[in-house]
Amino acid sequence: MATPTPRPPIAKQEPLVHAYGPSTPDLFHWLKDQNKTKAQPIIDYLNEENQYAKDVHLTPNAALTETLYAEFLSKIQETDQEAPYKKDAYWYYTRTVEGEQYPIYCRKRDSLDAPEDAYLNINLLKENEYMDLGSTAVSPSHNILAYSLDTAGDEFYTVHFKNLETGEMLPGSIENTDGTIVWNKTNDSVYYLTLDEVHRPYKLFRHDLGTDSKDDVLLYHNTDDQFWTSIGKTNSGRYLILSLGSSQTSEIHFLDLENPASGLKCFTPREFRHEYEVEHQGDHFLIITNGGGKFLNKKLQRTSIHNTARDAWEDVIPYDPYREISDVTPFEQYIVVEERTDGILRLRILEASGESYLIPFTEEIFEATTLSTRVQSYTSDIFRYSYNSQLTPTKTLEYNTKTKSSTLLKQRPVPGGFVPTPYTLKRIKVPIPTETRVSAPFDTPVADYIPLTILYKTSTLKPNGNNKSYLYGYGSYGVSLEPKFDSSIFSYVDRGIVVAWAHIRGGGELGRGWYETGKFLHKKNTFTDFIACAEKLVSDGITKHELMAIEGRSAGGLLMGAVLNMKPDIAYCAMLGVPFVDVINTMMDPSIPLTVNEYEEWGNPNDKEFFDYMQSYSPYDTIKAGTKYPNMFVKAGINDPRVQYWEPAKWVAKMRASNTNGGEDDPHKSVLVFDCKMGSGHFGASGRYGYLKEKAAEFAFVLTQLEEAERVLATKA
Repeated sequence: MATPTPRPPIAKQEPLVHAYGPSTPDLFHWLKDQNKTKAQPIIDYLNEENQYAKDVHLTPNAALTETLYAEFLSKIQETDQEAPYKKDAYWYYTRTVEGEQYPIYCRKRDSLDAPEDAYLNINLLKENEYMDLGSTAVSPSHNILAYSLDTAGDEFYTVHFKNLETGEMLPGSIENTDGTIVWNKTNDSVYYLTLDEVHRPYKLFRHDLGTDSKDDVLLYHNTDDQFWTSIGKTNSGRYLILSLGSSQTSEIHFLDLENPASGLKCFTPREFRHEYEVEHQGDHFLIITNGGGKFLNKKLQRTSIHNTARDAWEDVIPYDPYREISDVTPFEQYIVVEERTDGILRLRILEASGESYLIPFTEEIFEATTLSTRVQSYTSDIFRYSYNSQLTPTKTLEYNTKTKSSTLLKQRPVPGGFVPTPYTLKRIKVPIPTETRVSAPFDTPVADYIPLTILYKTSTLKPNGNNKSYLYGYGSYGVSLEPKFDSSIFSYVDRGIVVAWAHIRGGGELGRGWYETGKFLHKKNTFTDFIACAEKLVSDGITKHELMAIEGRSAGGLLMGAVLNMKPDIAYCAMLGVPFVDVINTMMDPSIPLTVNEYEEWGNPNDKEFFDYMQSYSPYDTIKAGTKYPNMFVKAGINDPRVQYWEPAKWVAKMRASNTNGGEDDPHKSVLVFDCKMGSGHFGASGRYGYLKEKAAEFAFVLTQLEEAERVLATKA
């Protein structure tokens, strides 16, 4: 007897019309529950979806998933160690052990030949299914460890303290923090941020060791919901930096850790559109500023530590609209500048004399970035940086500013070695359609093309568009898709799949103007750019839409939802990870984390112009009923505070109710798989093995679908 075909869950419909959107009934609003413990009918529905996911994909493709998982493991060094770095008398490093999910934090005193002190090993906390280590911070005296841990995936971190001399845990943990920890200079206090009821970091406290956290001293209370709060420390170690930022405006406060009694001071008051960041070098503060917008790609200035008024700022690197200054790391005698030109992140050394130069690299497509200040020494002539590309496993290097030479400290090993010669990596320019070209603010130059990075195995490339393909995109928040090495991607490439990354507007690959022309009332440019990249792959004879897979996550999931509504035949299958697809209903609810803060990213829908525009692309509101969509695999996490589980749940339910699988008579009905993780959040499994298993299941879906796509195409031919 034949096994019956699994039938997808059908969510109940409860008529609801929001006061703000009479034209868009929300039949699946009942799936939204902001309580920590969800209503039982919701749990029951999610369990039904998860069972369907097992029945139609996870179980039938379990063997392929295991094959891919084994491939992923074969391409990483399971037992490995990062390059040690020196802080005072100690060498610090992390290492991994085969079979263990999480890195182990270690140190040795004086010499690398000394006995090892494995001072933090969260693998021993077996009672937690999910664990994310927010940060670790060793006191300046090196005798106390502060670390933060999230055990649910909801990004609420608890700070713990450990005596590194005795190995004992200290009393006085701190709950409800964002995970960031900054030590004072005297080893007896830490600074941290707590979260409000909508998961927004908003209060800065000082905690004195050995006291109850309820007695902690409040130093700052951010009452503006549109501003996100973060803290850090300058590379010199002298100043605590409190940053308040929206998508368009920032304000910095600083605390002299050598004189904390002087109090927290405002660097310069916020002004709309003025974005700036602050670092410290000697008698000066360094400022990356956009000058209120007129220096959109930013310039570097400085001012005396005794006078931070804007009229005292002077240029260090004058403004160049064709170069974006992304970050600076100051040292005692020089400054390392991260700058972006032509879509590539590079490192510039600015000497005390005022002369500067770029560190040269031979590859055309690469990423070079300074490493965390944790591993740097402010007084040294040497700094650490990382380098990689899609064809170069990540390197950790030291650069000597006296000899102007780099020394390789560590290259992430690929068992059996990685040889790049069988592969082709290139970046092509996709013309932006004339009708979607717009000017960037302040007449900032903006490209008339979309960068598209392509990777394939040279020997397997077929002519006439007969290659299976995979296209990834994001395109929001000014985030760039950097050319990072990912050994798992070769499980696609070595099977003859052409892999491509679309560097679309809304991202930051081509500077701030690239971002500005893909947000607010230009957001649809992000979607049309992605479609243009897909069509370029087809028109250049690389692939066909019928042989294409597409993927996006989070805001990239919005990209997927919008693109699928605009062009349902764009691909044979799509991956949507934790997708932001219920745009209007989320952005009209200020009680949801990130909503108010993101008015300056998407627009405030309480303004009718923005409401109408956002509604016109909101994936949940613009599904084309009765139109066949590609096969889809949708992921969610029930504890996700960034894109709540109900967004993909509602979208999937509405897709199912809208007859989008081709209908009963279609011999190749599309399948919609929804997998909601019931114990994690936005980033899925926390351990490295759990993460790779989830990734293997995603790859298995894409590979299975593209193999089916070839068969379907062959039958049609």
